[in-house]
Amino acid sequence: MNSRQRVRAVINGKIPDRIPNGLGGCETAGLHVLTYEKLQKVLGVSGKPPRIDTFMLNAVFEMDVINAMEGDIILLASPRMCKADLWGRNYETQWKELILWDKRFRISCKDRFEKKADGSIVWTTAGETVCLPGSYFFDSPNPIDMLADFDIPNPDDFNPPHEMPYNMLRNLEDTAKMLFNETDLSICLGETITDLQCAPGGYVGSMILLIENPELIKEFLQKAVDSALEQLKLLEQAVGKYVDILSIAQDFGDNRGITIGEQLWREVIKPFYYQLFQGWREITDMKINLHSCGAISGILDDLIECGMHVYNPVQISGQGMSAKTLKEKFGEKVVFWGGAYDAQLNPENLSYDAVYQNVYETIKELGKNGGYIMSGVHNLPPSVPESHIKAVIDAWKDAR
Repeated sequence: MNSRQRVRAVINGKIPDRIPNGLGGCETAGLHVLTYEKLQKVLGVSGKPPRIDTFMLNAVFEMDVINAMEGDIILLASPRMCKADLWGRNYETQWKELILWDKRFRISCKDRFEKKADGSIVWTTAGETVCLPGSYFFDSPNPIDMLADFDIPNPDDFNPPHEMPYNMLRNLEDTAKMLFNETDLSICLGETITDLQCAPGGYVGSMILLIENPELIKEFLQKAVDSALEQLKLLEQAVGKYVDILSIAQDFGDNRGITIGEQLWREVIKPFYYQLFQGWREITDMKINLHSCGAISGILDDLIECGMHVYNPVQISGQGMSAKTLKEKFGEKVVFWGGAYDAQLNPENLSYDAVYQNVYETIKELGKNGGYIMSGVHNLPPSVPESHIKAVIDAWKDAR
């Protein structure tokens, strides 16, 4: 099997010739750019400075790295997160070099950074987010005020678009066609359509409204679903014949379970995911890749009932989320993408041998009888040692 055939086998419930390598294949299955540099060293690949894909500081996986690590999935684009094309005939002209953490990287030419006297860096084109001295991530400069008053939002003011820019659709179409014809990689399109991460009244306000006025929240969610389904029709026309997987995201959990509780999630949120995913399946054959962090095993059956095909990032450190438990309960119902290396379970001082064994056993468990795409849990942070990266690659090659 080639890469495309291998991934298509997995997402269509068949047994592949080996477990696909999905590192870097979506925005939440990759590496922080500093960790990506370590992967380059492990693989013996050198090239241009790594590109930064999203606000999470994850790297674009270049072709030489994909080939060297025997990768199977390529990320077509991150339209909602990245201001530059990842691929295309002239994509390199859209990137410029920048020094961050005393290293050279590439960012979109449309992005702007400003260094402050105290050593902090402001990403002015990403919501004025700030990277403090000694940090490797950008965050909001304003902490959430848990006691702040908020205005009750009006659903009439929420009108997510049903259209997509014509030029964006044609660009996605041309690039997808090029990657489809010039590689044998499976193509994944990043988060593109309107998602259901509605937070009317802000994060805290929306949590309050979920309890006090759930009908108001439902009005927002319905508008989001209507928008997403109309956009899906346009995406299907543009790239449906080339793209295997399309991503969408919403973090439902923390390490303990569902943040708002399973009952409230089922009462308010689930009906709209059912509507979205069932409509999605009618419109396109692009598989649904839902990213949701945390311990969400309590609602995985619900999400599968809604129509989810692929679940990412498989946070095995969460309560009730061991690889064995997940595979036994859901392995015949959904494709797992992730889980191989959880930074919470593999502290920095853990030896290569110990990490190798952890990763090997996890991959063997999740990969039983197919239904698995290998990657880490979310984007692996800068604290991950080079030896751990090597252990992940080696363990996958031996377990696949």
